[in-house]
Order: sequence, then structure tokens, then C-alpha cells
Amino acid sequence: MEAVKFLSKLTKVFEVARDEEELASGVLAALKAYCAHSVSVKEAKIYVKDTASKKLRHFAKAWQMHDEDERDLPFEDFKFLTKKPYAGKFVLNKKGFVTDKNLKIIKPDVKKLNTLSLPLKYRGEIIGLLEVKFSAGQNIEITKTFLSVVDNMLAQTSLAVWNMQTTARMQTNIGFYLAMKNIAKIIETQYELNYIFPILGEMLDNFVSEHLIYVFLKSSSKNEYKLIWPGRCSLKNVFENLKKLTPKSGVLIEEDGKMGIFPLWCEGKIIGAIVSYSRFDKLTKLEIQYLEQLVKQSSETVDRAHSYTKILQHATLDALTGLNNRHQFAHRLKQEIATAKRKNSPLCCMMLDVDHFKSVNDTYGHSAGDAVLKALSKIIKKEIREEDIASRYGGEEFNVILPNTSINEAWLVANRLRQEVERKKITIEELNATKKTISITISIGINAFDKAKEAKDPGVFCRDADKALYEAKERGRNRVVIANSD
Repeated sequence: MEAVKFLSKLTKVFEVARDEEELASGVLAALKAYCAHSVSVKEAKIYVKDTASKKLRHFAKAWQMHDEDERDLPFEDFKFLTKKPYAGKFVLNKKGFVTDKNLKIIKPDVKKLNTLSLPLKYRGEIIGLLEVKFSAGQNIEITKTFLSVVDNMLAQTSLAVWNMQTTARMQTNIGFYLAMKNIAKIIETQYELNYIFPILGEMLDNFVSEHLIYVFLKSSSKNEYKLIWPGRCSLKNVFENLKKLTPKSGVLIEEDGKMGIFPLWCEGKIIGAIVSYSRFDKLTKLEIQYLEQLVKQSSETVDRAHSYTKILQHATLDALTGLNNRHQFAHRLKQEIATAKRKNSPLCCMMLDVDHFKSVNDTYGHSAGDAVLKALSKIIKKEIREEDIASRYGGEEFNVILPNTSINEAWLVANRLRQEVERKKITIEELNATKKTISITISIGINAFDKAKEAKDPGVFCRDADKALYEAKERGRNRVVIANSD
């Protein structure tokens, strides 16, 4: 009866376990309950065989790969269990035993129970082991009933472990196709390489979570590489191996398989590289194939972005927001300054950007960041006059030129805009599984055109507005600051 309860409890564990850690802790709890009347179970750990390195991997802590020289790990047990024939084997107190078809132990000479290692098998192959540790020195009688229960437990556990590994592989495949799709979509809204590269780095980093991802740009004049993403790389061998990258070398994989260097191409030339590195895990053949495809897609995105940049030098609108781009802003600014000088009319400039925008990208993803910029541009269009000129200055920074507007009127416009942005709930439900809407705030700096100042120092009009913007940030954000005001 106890055996039936135990196996029934295990079945429930496998039904509700959402991840490897829950499955392992559920097995431990079930074993403790079943053995409580005879022996005390101290811990139970599941190890699986890593397909790339053939080493043991902690099932509940997938990032931990164990070498054979590490103590207190069941490598010798694993070696015994994986020697053919597999049938009927288990390891008790670091000694190997074999049972016959009738579950009779062929070499029964152990009476004190310390450790028990049992094979996890699927379709006749060993996929890992279950190691159980008991409170030291307890008496044990290995009975036919005990072995029968263990045999059933192992069959259930093996199947559950295999199913979780299969699910993880399927999720990896899905993740690959989603990454390919997302990389392809970048070019729909972004064309600045300095903005694209960090997005590519984050996407690849999320896909190959066991490895560190680095994105480098190559110097146009020298065979040197500058790290673009993330902010730091202290690995000297990464920079040394980058020097070996040539058009003929193609993808470089280190001998130990822990580092891969994948070239980024643009117009037939190497313009950078994506490096995948791990201290512990080898890149599997499948991961290398995936990364090659993802980097190829990234190269195509960069190539198209480079072409778009050339085209957009003559365009006027920002691809993401639909506002004027920076090139058009500079053109319109010259026109409005000339008009203000000629007519002696007031002119104001408003510089604004999103508070804590990096946090939005880091928390909810760059797609959510794009949604924020689109929503903000719509609010700007709604809150300004038809003759006002709104532009995306770069990144999350915007500029509005206000012709025929005094500084006090400009402050009213800016503050109304700030309040409207603060009230707005921006929908990101389709882009984020955990959050439906988010709120943002903006900081704004404004400045009035001064003919005398501009004559002495060309460009001071916008620079002072920009200084006022950063003063607004320093004062606590979500506010409007007038340039050169005490």
C-alpha cells in the first residue's frame, strides 16, 4: 500500500512540476515520505548526461557542468551504470550491483545505507542518474519489493526528465525562429547602426543564455575591433582571436569549443563580429548552426540599414515615429531662424526626452521601447500647432521648434505636453506577457532665440535648450526648465 501511495505521489509531482527544480524537489519529498518509516533520506539529486561534452549536468541547475575531478559527485557511479549491459544495475555506497530479471541482487553484501545511485533510462539508453543520500550508517534490507518500487520510480522519473529535455529543445527551436523574425523586423523601424547593434546583442544573448554574447565593430582603417555591446569585455583571448578573423577564415570556433566568432558582413566586407563565449559549456553543432543563421540574418539587417542610411540622408521623416528626422530638423531650424531675424519675431526651441528610457528597454524589451516612442510622437503632434515643427532628434530625444512663440507661451505648451504624457497609459500587451500598459514621464528644456547671442555663438539657441533639458533631469525629471533662468 505504501508503495502505491509513493508511486501515485510521484505521478502528481510529474504532472504539476513546471521546471527542473520543482521536479527534483518533488522527487526528494516523495522519497522522504516513502522511506520515513525505515530510513532517513537526506537529499536526492538528478544528473543528466550533456550531449555535447558527455559530462554530467545538474538537472535542477542546468548552468552547472561538472568535471570528473570534482569531489562528492557520482562520476564513478555513472561510469559503472553506463557500461553495457545496462539492465539491473545500481550503485550502493559507491559499489556497483546487478540484479537479475527476477530483481534478485547478484552480489548482496551491503547492510549499511549511505548513498544510492540509480540509472535514468529512456529507450534503452542511459540519459542520467538519480543520486540519493541517506543519513549515515542506517541499516537497510534490499528487498524484492524495494527494488520493484525503485524500478517503477525510475521509469516514471526517466520519462519526466526526457519530456522536460524535449520541451526545452522545442522551446530552443521556437526561440530560434522568433529571434530570426525579430532580427528581420528591426529594419522596419531602425536604421542607425549604433542603435541596431545593442538590440542584436540582446536578442542573441537571450537565445544563447548559457553563453556570453559580445558585439564588435571593426575599424574601417585598421584590423581592430571595438566593443559595441555589452559595456565591457575583460577576456583578452576574445580580442586575440578577433585578429584571426578574415574573409577566408569564415566562422572561427576555438579548439575547446567554448568560443565562437561569427563575422558580420556589409557590402561584401567584414564590418564586425559577434562572439559567443562560455567558461564551461561547449557550443553544440546545433547551436553553431543556429548562430550562423542568426548572424547571417543580422548581417542582412545591417546591410539593409547601411543602404537605408544612404537613402535617408535625402529623406525628411523618421522611420519609426513619422516626425521630421534630424537632417530635416537642421534644415527647418535654419529657415525659422532666418524668418525670426527678418521679421524680428519670437522663436522658441523645446528639447525633450523620455525619463529612464533605458529602464523601459531593459525591463520590457526594445519593442516596448519603440511603442513608447511612437506613442510619445502622437502626443506631441496632438499637443502642438500645425505650424510648429516636431522632430526626432535621436534615440529617445525630441525637438520642437515653436515659431512666433514667446518663452512664457512655450512654457505653457511644454508643461501641457508633460502633463498629457504623464497621464497616458501606453499599451504594450502584445509585446510583453507580464504587463499590459506602462506609464512614462518626460523632461523638457526650452529656450528663446536671441539674435545677438546667436550672432556671437552660432548654435547656442539649441545648445542652451539642451542644457536646460539636462538641468531638468538633474532637478528630478518630469519637469520643464527654461534655459538661463535663475
